Amino acid sequence: MITSDNDLGRLLRFGLVGGLSTLASAVLVWTQVDVLNADPRLAAVIAYLLLVPVNFLAQRRFTFASSGRLTREALRFILVHVSNLILSLLGMVVVVDLLRADYRWGIVFSMIAVPLATFLAMQHWVFRRA
Repeated sequence: MITSDNDLGRLLRFGLVGGLSTLASAVLVWTQVDVLNADPRLAAVIAYLLLVPVNFLAQRRFTFASSGRLTREALRFILVHVSNLILSLLGMVVVVDLLRADYRWGIVFSMIAVPLATFLAMQHWVFRRA
């Protein structure tokens, strides 16, 4: 997975962008649930969708410094994030509906599972270098 200093730097940049995105997502979910009385599952989806375009631009330019075809990378990025959205929603359903736990544990699940899956997909598929 990490074979060079470039890969380590990429992982650190990915972590920075992802960490900021995760924090923004958590704030958006908490705000929707606690202030607007929204359903936590819907709040998680809305927060995630709002952050996808910002995340794409940051990962493409800052993390992976990609000069690949924008359309191809954007479509792959969207496919990865649709998969991640499903993973996040599934985590929230398991936590809230099956385990009857507080929705914040669903956020914790997403904070761990989604970044790991995303980095691997970005590194090896979305922004893969020839």
